[in-house]
This record gives sequence, C-alpha cells and structure tokens, in this order.
Amino acid sequence: MSIQAPGIGSGLDVNDIVTKLMAIERQPIDRLASKKTLVDAQISAYGSLKSKISTFQTAMKGLSNASKFQVFSGKSNNEALFSVTADGKAGVGSHTVNVIDLAQRDKIGTKAYTDKSSVVGEGTLTFSVGDKSFNVTVDSTNNTVEKLRDSINNAADNTGVTASIVTDDAGAHLVLSSTETGLDNALKITAVDSDGNNTNDSGLSSLAYDVAGGVVHRAAITSANDAVVEIDGFTVSSASNVISGALEGISITAKAIGSSTIDVTRDDEQITAAVQSFADAYNALRTEMTMQRKKGGTLEADSTLLTIERQLSGILNSGNAVTGSNFSYLSQVGLTTNDLGKMEIDSTSLNNALDADFDSFVNLFSATGEGIANRLNDLATSFLKSDGGLITAREEGLTSQLRGIADQTDRLEGRMISVERRIRAQFSALDTLVSNLSSTGNFLTQQLAAMPAANRN
Repeated sequence: MSIQAPGIGSGLDVNDIVTKLMAIERQPIDRLASKKTLVDAQISAYGSLKSKISTFQTAMKGLSNASKFQVFSGKSNNEALFSVTADGKAGVGSHTVNVIDLAQRDKIGTKAYTDKSSVVGEGTLTFSVGDKSFNVTVDSTNNTVEKLRDSINNAADNTGVTASIVTDDAGAHLVLSSTETGLDNALKITAVDSDGNNTNDSGLSSLAYDVAGGVVHRAAITSANDAVVEIDGFTVSSASNVISGALEGISITAKAIGSSTIDVTRDDEQITAAVQSFADAYNALRTEMTMQRKKGGTLEADSTLLTIERQLSGILNSGNAVTGSNFSYLSQVGLTTNDLGKMEIDSTSLNNALDADFDSFVNLFSATGEGIANRLNDLATSFLKSDGGLITAREEGLTSQLRGIADQTDRLEGRMISVERRIRAQFSALDTLVSNLSSTGNFLTQQLAAMPAANRN
C-alpha cells in the first residue's frame, strides 16, 4: 500500500491549491445551482398565485349566477303560531296567515294489561295506513305485550306504524300510531282472532280499530287530521303541518291555532357579504401579484404575470354594456379601486344600487357571457386549466428548464472528476520535479562546500 502526501517533495500545499483551482472550475455548476434555485422559486410563486386565483374564482361563484342573488328572508311575527322559511322563488311582501287546524296522526291505546309480559292473544293483525297495509302473525312466540310491540316495529314490510308501551297505574298499555299525519294516513287495524270473534274487546281482537266500520273499543289518543291554514283569506289543507307551494318560495310550519302575519324581504346582507368576499379575494390576489412582480420579487418582469394583471384589469376597468343592466362599471354599484389597486366597497352606494335597480345590479355581475363575474370566471378558468392554461404552460416551461439544468449539471460534474484528476497529476509531476531539483541543488552545495578554499576563489 502506498501513502500519498502531495507537496512533501516541493513544500507546496497541493491540496489547498487544487481545492481553490477546482472552485474556479466549478463556477459554471454554481451558476446552474443559482439558476435552479431561481426556477424553483418561480414554480413555487406560480403555485401560490394559482391558489389565490382559485380562491378568487370560488368567491365569484356567489355572483356569477342570477339565482345566487335571489336570497330572501321570511319572518313570522308570531313564532309560537308558525315559522317561515323562504327560498329564491319567494317574492317580497307581507301576508296574513290564520292557522285553523293542525295536522295530527292516528294514535290509539289498548286496555291495561297486568304488565308487558301479559298475553294479548293469537291470530293475525292487519295494519292499514292509507292504501298500504302489512300483516303480523301472532302466535305463542310473540303473543305478549312486549313481543307484539317488537314484532310490529320490526316487520320488514311495515308501512308506517309504530308501537310502544306506556305503563300507568292501571297497567301496561300498547300504544299504536301511524308515523305520518293527515287524513290520508289514517290508521285501521283488523284482526283474525284465534278465539273466533274478530271484533270484540277480548283476545287479539281487542286491538281492532276501524272508525268507518264502527270498531272502536276506546277513544283515540289523537285522530288523523289535516292542517288547515288560511293565507290572505284562501284556505289551504295539508297532510302535514308544513305547508309548501301555497305561496311560491315560502314554506310555513304550523305550530298552534291562531292568526298572525309574515314578512318576506330580500336578504341584502347576504348579497353584500358575497360582494365583500369577491373584493377580499381580488385584493388577496392583487397583493400576491404585487409582491411577486416588485423589484427583486420572484416574478419581477415575468411576462406571464404581466399578462394576467393586464387581462384582469381589462375586465374590471372596462365599461362594456351588459344586457339587462343600466350599469356598465363596478364603480356605479359602489366598488372602486384605490391608488394601490385594492378594491374598496362603498356600502351606501351598494345599497342604493340594490334598492334603485336590483335587476341591473344582478345582471352587471351575472348576465350570461357579459356579466363581470362570469367574464372573470372564464378568465380564471383560462389561467388555471391543466391543458393549455396560461399558468400551466409557464410551469411546464419552468419544469423543462429544471430538466435542462439537471442535465448540464450532471455533465459538468462528470467533467470535474477528470479535471481534478488532471490537475492533481500535474502537481504531482511538479512536486517530483521540484523534489529532484532540490536534491540536485543540495548535492552541488555539498560538493562546493567540500572543495579546498583556494579552488573556490
């Protein structure tokens, strides 16, 4: 094994010299590394920009469709009598509502049994709710109050009947109820009793209940009934206590008998909130673009970013006529940009525009193909789409640059190995030469020193 110690013969610090020479040789690689850092930063900057554009596009969804502006609020002036909800089809106005009757379901209770383990009887029960029915066979495996309850509730073809047990001072009662309210959901129970009498108050037939047929062994807890409501003097019946369709876009839930009024108003607060979200998202996007293109910014003088800014400003600042709108500029409805390019909202002007010409306000944003929100949404889509989008094309170009940088770096790194090997070989030869010359010099010095003094003169 040989031990190399470059510079021993010459006294030169060969390793330090080679290191410094290689640092000079690596300058092209270092420049590539700096370029890669810049390209990586640009890709990251475009990722952040895409996120802000996506958020901006989401905010525009609240303004790009006319139905988004059809936001109404319904208020009951007596919540104890009825509550109100309104949707986009509602119309502004006031109405008188008189709840005459409430919807109820059929609910009956049996006679008292000693306890839930008491035997009821055997045979077959048929439960009918409206025009639907199902059967429960009762035998020795399920003929008690408790097991009969479970058989009814667990019937695979149960068409809308629930059973429960209420125990009072007299004993256990089986309570049977239709699950839905309204006359069309009236409950009927017929029995085929094993004792041969299907209508008496004994055995399984004690559960029979047929108002029309006169088989009622005890008074109902509640009887099937429709809700009856007068709206502005017009009578409306409903199987449930929720009355929908009588007033377009309005749903009324009856709670108690009595009369009051409802008021339906446009929810301008929700519309204003959507406009504010639009402005906030635009300002966040604007801040991102300003930060990236400022002097020393990652995307300073980047042509793609400049194109995005120019196209956004073109839509926001243009005064195009919009079908169905008397407004052409955002500034006409209270949205302006300040000296820094940030969007600001004048709430007074915004509310005045909503009150003065609501349809024009809506169409300024949402008119198909012309509304500002629709145009901005289409523009954002063109920026973000994965196939041929403006930002995607730029990102692909930057990614291609990274691949080129990586290839160049690999080639130069390979070259550095041979360059260092050559430099070290040259210094090794120099070291040997200097060592030999030093040895020769030392020999001559010794020879001269050994000569007689007379000969040295």
